[in-house]
This record gives sequence, C-alpha cells and structure tokens, in this order.
Amino acid sequence: MFAPNAAAGSSLPGLTLVEEIGHRVINEYAEAIGSLSIAASAMQGGAANAALERAADRLREHADAHRALLPPRSGGALNLADYLGGICNAYSRAALAQRGVNLHLRFVTVDPILPARRCWLIGLVVAELVRNAARHGLHGRGGEIRVHVGREQGVLTCLVSDDGGAAADAKPGRGQGVIRALVAELGGVVEWAFTGHGTTALVQLPDFDQ
Repeated sequence: MFAPNAAAGSSLPGLTLVEEIGHRVINEYAEAIGSLSIAASAMQGGAANAALERAADRLREHADAHRALLPPRSGGALNLADYLGGICNAYSRAALAQRGVNLHLRFVTVDPILPARRCWLIGLVVAELVRNAARHGLHGRGGEIRVHVGREQGVLTCLVSDDGGAAADAKPGRGQGVIRALVAELGGVVEWAFTGHGTTALVQLPDFDQ
C-alpha cells in the first residue's frame, strides 16, 4: 500500500510532497482509464470491448483505493470510524472482493474523533496490515480479514486478524517494517501472533481523542 517514508515526518513540506506525488499517480490512473475507455468505445462490442471495459473498471477501483490513502485535505479533526470505513471499502473493492476475501471492520467503542493527520497515519497502518493479511496470512486465497477497533483506559487498540495459516517462524518483511515505523510515529506498539489458524496483529496507541 501507499506508505512512503515522508509520511513519518511532521513537517508540512513532507506532507505536501507526499500529497503531490499521490495526485500525480491519480492523474496517471485517469489517463490510463481514459485511454482504455476510448479504445473500448471504438470497438463494436465483443469480447475485446468487454475486456477493455473491465480493465478500466479495475483501474478506477485501484485509483479510488490510492485516493483513500492520500493525506486528508482537512487540517482539523476526523471521525476515525468513517475514515477507516472509507479506506476498507475502497481497498476491498480494489484488491479483495474479486479474490473471495471478506473484510469486516468493527468499532467496539464510541467513534473516536482524532486529529486528521493521526487518522491518516492510523489509516496507513490498517491498510498495510490488511494488505499483509491478504498476501501472507491468506496467501492470495479467499478468506476472512477482521479489523476490530476499541478503546480502554486511555489506549486505542486495533486488532487485525485473518483465518489463514502463517508459519510460526515467519520472518519479518518490508511490510512489517513499514507498520512498525508508522506505529512508532504514532507513539504506540504493535505485536504479531502467528498460528496455524491465522495471524493476528495488535496495535496499541495512546488515545488522543479530541
């Protein structure tokens, strides 16, 4: 998922650069979608036309998923439940649904209202955890991924689990490194548990509700 190192900094220039790069990628998606749509409209039906239309739809879905992870335009506060819901819905359409993966998001607390930048970083963490669960936990197969967000005694928790089967001695990869860096930027900790029945990742963050 989209999680460049510049996201970890708190300076405005860093965030501006991330946003600018993200918008350029979105524009490239738009150009590719436009080219496919023009090619499809030039054809008189048939399998090739349908294939081009499907490809354009897939690109739109991936563009939506990428757009959902851009830094929020608002500098104020956001509803974390709504924000994560948008990310999960977009990523599910783009990368999970066609593979038979069901993604469930559940909040077991009153919807937290957090600073926009904090919501963005939490969104990047959740997106990367879901991506890792689909790739390494489910190994590209169908299954279930659950995201549970809760709050207790000043700690905001996020538990991401899958019903695949990862090796207990699984070696940390680039995805885990990205997640650890983002969680550290948020002042929290993350732990993984690997079993034959699935993988769980527990993120614990200081609760800075507005």
